[in-house]
Amino acid sequence: MSWQPVGSLWARLPRELGDAVRPWIPAIARQCVEGVMAEIGECAEVFSDADARAAAVELTRRGIERAIDRVGVPELLQNDLLTDFRDQGRIAFQQGLSREAAQAAFRVSSRVLWRSIAAAGRRLNLSGDVLYGAAECLFGDVVEVTMALTEGYNAAQAEATGPAEQRARLFRLLTGGGGYAQADVGALAVAIGWRIPHRITAVVFTAAPGAPPFPAGLLPTAVPADLVSDAPGALVACPEADLGGLRELPAGWTATVGVSVPVAQAAESFRIARRAAELAQRGMITMVGPVLWCEEHITTLLLLADEFLLDQLAGETLEPLSGLAPRQHEELAATLLTQVQTRGSAPEIARQLAVHPQTVRARLRRLTELFGERLEDPDQRLRIELALRAERLRPAEL
Repeated sequence: MSWQPVGSLWARLPRELGDAVRPWIPAIARQCVEGVMAEIGECAEVFSDADARAAAVELTRRGIERAIDRVGVPELLQNDLLTDFRDQGRIAFQQGLSREAAQAAFRVSSRVLWRSIAAAGRRLNLSGDVLYGAAECLFGDVVEVTMALTEGYNAAQAEATGPAEQRARLFRLLTGGGGYAQADVGALAVAIGWRIPHRITAVVFTAAPGAPPFPAGLLPTAVPADLVSDAPGALVACPEADLGGLRELPAGWTATVGVSVPVAQAAESFRIARRAAELAQRGMITMVGPVLWCEEHITTLLLLADEFLLDQLAGETLEPLSGLAPRQHEELAATLLTQVQTRGSAPEIARQLAVHPQTVRARLRRLTELFGERLEDPDQRLRIELALRAERLRPAEL
């Protein structure tokens, strides 16, 4: 990260402005800390200790001094200024401040500094353009310094937790469905040694009652994983390579592998995997072995994505079958599904259903009585097929 863009703006300011502000820097630093304590409750509590407050004033004084040193000085980039603010981010974490409080403290200090610079500019009768330029410099500093503070804070936070918690926090960040800061993800990824891939796949683990604990070492160590929450799971870049250990899942454990998505959509892969695991537990998706791959069941997942709407569709579309006895319902539903899928003749449908053609003809006549012209409408046939397919997936709900 370079200070050149903001540094070049500071360099355009007249040097006399910096000379006018410099004698007041210690007083400005005290005013900054007082303003921070007045506006941010967390900081007021931390800086109530005299030593902590004096240290905050000194850090602020040094930061202001470095900012003012750039006034009217060409090519003075001072890249190490960002290092100072990363260190301040670490200190904020160690003091028990939240990340948001640390960021807000810098914004308050910048506002106090701006008032002092503006006052000095007016005393020097500097033009509005010059004061506008000073404001632009401070705004640029807020953006870059806030990033540096956050990087330092995140790094300290990541170092303060163990590897398992770091992996779990990263997993929860990426799959939580809300917004997250890239700096947070980056710091945790570095902490666990994970190189952020272009695409990612979520895996959900499900334990049957009485299953043994999830075996340690089954997953690669450098992947985001939360194995202690109510919805244990992991994120992997290449399921075929990273999930080789799933063949050793102990009895009672199953794994549901979501779909591959860009990293920003990890929450969607996790949601789909959780839905597939739920449907498998309800018997609507058949599992062969301990691992279920969502890619092989996309149609079923799409069809059962919204069961409420599916119920509305089935209730309306299959209403003509609702008054039939269970066996007659089953026989006519099977014949109707084959008919709307194939548009075949009675002999063709009979071959698929392994019944006599005359039986099929009798069923087709009955279906025509029940459904009438809807069987000739392509849109209605599609609705009927969807409803019947869903009905087959949910036999217990007949």
